[in-house]
Parts: sequence; structure tokens; C-alpha cells
Amino acid sequence: MATFRAADEVYGIDLFEEGRPGRSSAYLIRGREPILVETGSANSQEALWSGLAELGVGPEDLRHVVVTHVHLDHAGGAGQTMARATKALLHCHPRAARHLADPRRLEAGARAVYGERLDAMFGPILPVAADRIVVHEDESALKTRDRILRFYDTPGHAKHHTCVVDEATRGIFSGDTIGIRYVPSYTGWDFVYGFPTTTPSDFDPEVMLETLDRLEALNLRAVYHTHYGVTEPAREAFQFSRRGLRRIQQILPLLSDASTYEEVAEALGRQVREDLASQGHPGVDVAPLALDLMLNSQGILVYLQKRAQGPREGEKR
Repeated sequence: MATFRAADEVYGIDLFEEGRPGRSSAYLIRGREPILVETGSANSQEALWSGLAELGVGPEDLRHVVVTHVHLDHAGGAGQTMARATKALLHCHPRAARHLADPRRLEAGARAVYGERLDAMFGPILPVAADRIVVHEDESALKTRDRILRFYDTPGHAKHHTCVVDEATRGIFSGDTIGIRYVPSYTGWDFVYGFPTTTPSDFDPEVMLETLDRLEALNLRAVYHTHYGVTEPAREAFQFSRRGLRRIQQILPLLSDASTYEEVAEALGRQVREDLASQGHPGVDVAPLALDLMLNSQGILVYLQKRAQGPREGEKR
């Protein structure tokens, strides 16, 4: 099924990122001013519009589009989405706006991570007209005729990351901040598993833990994950995210900025296997997580290198 009910008037759409089910969710908030949360990549556009059509919403119906951050599996297709949704405004974090309007630096950074696979994985990145982009500072709100969405600055995964609380359902659109929820349709396992994502280039475990503390204090009911689906009660997602971050912190003293990617990947893979075993799943083949283990290892290595260099002048941690 391409769509699923997440909450009252909130519906998830499977974007089939990587050409696989259960990888990425976009969300539609139906109402007098329909709101789309996350666009996915350019390659996910067909799945996105098919899912919206299944929910009875066409391009001209959308009034607002929200992206949690500009990583390509979340907002790489924003240009294509906005070209079709001509009556919509695009809402984002202040640091994300410039990349949405001019994605050249974003594309260059993504190519440094994915190399020649970038185009096949995500497709082209198109700009969005600056006058259609609405920037949301911390705790600002998008108020429609029947909904209030509250935006929160949520660093730790990316400095351009915002999480968005739907005040009507007390659910949070978490992007990549409150972990990845690995579902059977993606992994082939017969259980759901959660672990944080530490992709380059802004991952910081201490900052992420501070962000998790702040968000959990909001007394949320559910987490609407981009990857993938809904965690309810919300505390379970906070628990698996903190548990995974503690495991990552355990390996950091064993590594340094001089560590190789292979050393980081081996240490991280060992922690994931041990975490799975501690949750009652010993001996599980972690091959379905191969892409994320690669990206997470890169992010941890970049973190170690930045930590060794120290903060830049005038830069906050």
C-alpha cells in the first residue's frame, strides 16, 4: 500500500526511495489548506504524486510544503514538487533556504559523499524561487485555517534541521532527528528496529542528545518519522535514539581523527549487531542496513575530524 493513516487527517506516503518500500515517508495533512511534509528526492516524485492522488489531493490543492532539512532524500525533489504545486509556499529552516534557492553547494556536497551514484540515487536537484520560500525561526508557527504547525530548531543531525509539531495531534515530523525506524518491508526482518542516523557533515552526538531532551519535554504523542512510519508512544523513539547514541559514544574513545573509514565502520557495525542482540535479535544479518552503516560511519569520522580541529572562530558547537 502506497499510503497509510498516521493520525487524524495525517497520512503517510511511501516514497520508495532507493526503489524500495519502507524507506522514506512523506506526510499529507488534509484540511482546508493541505500541507505536504517532505518532498523526497527527484526520483521519488512519481511515488509522491501517486500517493497524493490516492488521498484525493492534486498539485493545485497543496497550499504549503514543509521540508525538515535539505538532505536529498528529504528535499532533493523540492524544486520539482514546487514546480507542480504552483499555489504552495515552501517552509524550511533559516539555514536551508539558501540551498533550496540555489542548490549548487548542496549538490557539490552530496557528490562528495555519494560520488557517481548521486544521479541514479536521487535525480536532478532544481532550485525553488526565493519568493516562494518561507523561513521559520525557532518556535515560529505556520497557522492555517484549521491547523497550527510549530517549528523547532533541532541541530545534532544537521545545522539546517527543523522538526515540526502538529499541535492538533501532538505528533512531531522528526526528519532525521529522532532516529530511523527500520520496518520489515525495508529490511526483510520480522521486527521493527530503531537507531539514530549520523550522516555527514554536521553530526554531533552531544548536541543531538540536547535536542532530544528538549523535544521530549514537549510531551508529544507520536513521532512521524521520515524513515519510516509512526512511533507511538513517542517515548519509544526517544529511547531507541538515546540508546543508539550511547553506543556510538562508547566507540568514540577508541577512535580518533586519524582513524580510517574501515576502522569506524567496523566499530559501528559491531555496536549495531550488539544492540540488535540486546533487543532479542542475535545473529541478524545487517546487510539491509549497508547504505546507512556506510553513511553513518562517514558522519562519525567527519565528527572526529572536526572535533580534533576545534570550533571555528565565532562558530557555535
